[in-house]
Amino acid sequence: MTSTEALRCKKALFERLAAQTGPGLPLAGLQVAYAWPGRTAERECVYGGGVRFTRASAGHDGTGELWLETTTVGLYVRVAQPGAQVEETDARTVEIGAVIEGVLSAQPQLAGGYTYVQMSGGTADYATDDDGPTSVLSYQVTCTYYLD
Repeated sequence: MTSTEALRCKKALFERLAAQTGPGLPLAGLQVAYAWPGRTAERECVYGGGVRFTRASAGHDGTGELWLETTTVGLYVRVAQPGAQVEETDARTVEIGAVIEGVLSAQPQLAGGYTYVQMSGGTADYATDDDGPTSVLSYQVTCTYYLD
């Protein structure tokens, strides 16, 4: 049995989102990264965070026990907009989040046999500096799959 597929699942999730950033696609022009991109972060950025996983027995497949693993991936939507109000950057994070949810719901099968299940929760926060506000909407994205 594989120890966990959680990090491969996270990679498949962000590859799916990155594939939707081209011209005319739902996330056109949006920066998508597997992890926080640091100094190269653009004003609108979606990036991955920590990963949690659980597993439960799903029975036997004739050669051994079959396991169902559930992974929860931190997904962050960050919007920084000089001169804006916090309400504007907050609203934009929610708008981007809704598009992400739509993309994943429309085609829940990810590469590698992983299945998007839901946005199972999250938080929102902001910070301000002399340039303006930065809002971050944090989602917990849940996926499931079977382990070999």
